[in-house]
Amino acid sequence: MKRLRIFTLMLAVLAMVMVTSAVEAQPGGQRQGGQGGGFGRGMNTGARTVSITQLLQIEKVRKAAEILDEQVEDIKKAVEKVREDARSTQGERPNFRDLTETQREEMFKKFRAQQEATTKKINEAVEEVLLPQQVERLEEIRLQIQGVAALLTEPVQKALKITAEQKTKFAGVQKETQEKGQELFSGVRELFQGGDREKAQAAVQEIREKMTTMQKETNEKLLGVLTDGQKKEFEKMKGKPVEISPEELRPSRGGQGGQRQGGQRPGGQGGQRPAPAARPAT
Repeated sequence: MKRLRIFTLMLAVLAMVMVTSAVEAQPGGQRQGGQGGGFGRGMNTGARTVSITQLLQIEKVRKAAEILDEQVEDIKKAVEKVREDARSTQGERPNFRDLTETQREEMFKKFRAQQEATTKKINEAVEEVLLPQQVERLEEIRLQIQGVAALLTEPVQKALKITAEQKTKFAGVQKETQEKGQELFSGVRELFQGGDREKAQAAVQEIREKMTTMQKETNEKLLGVLTDGQKKEFEKMKGKPVEISPEELRPSRGGQGGQRQGGQRPGGQGGQRPAPAARPAT
């Protein structure tokens, strides 16, 4: 059990130090050099990636974006259809242990491509149901959750008019953070394999403290690359703050699309896009 905890922590640290690794996946644009626009595949919140369907599961997010129950239901159905179609075309997965390193890389490459295609279709389905202003509000909330890591995404860099020199500085911060993270890992693998509980527990606590410090330093350095005007614009892009706890960001077991429990659905014909006038006031 202790070994599993240490291994899990190692994965968390790796996700944190590789600041852009998760900025692919869920509402939020892609890394430098990737395709931007729309919700993107994910958002990086240190070691957390949050999908658009997870975001819609949070009631206060739906309320802030004035999203109707009817829309949530339509999104749920559309997303499930996209996922069913994706599962039907995946085919049988090979035994990972039987593959060579080259075959594994090819498998991961194929899986990422399939995931990107599926996520793109999900995003399109969501944007088909929601109104433009609702999409805009979700994007603001997404930026709030993603935090400083959003500066590494192409849509945000484009909006802030990030220069080539600033991008180079961002890359330097990322490289430095990655190197520090690798140093942080240097002795953990041996402890994980050796099973020394006392030393392992001490190492876990030390790594947690260093993780917190490292993340704070990285954020400060990334923000330090911006001009005063860019910093103000970045804050403006986040819109009105919405307080969301880590617990609320955890994936829900109760279906996809964030369907609200209980309550009456607004009037209107099922499956039709509601008119702006029907949106409830906040």
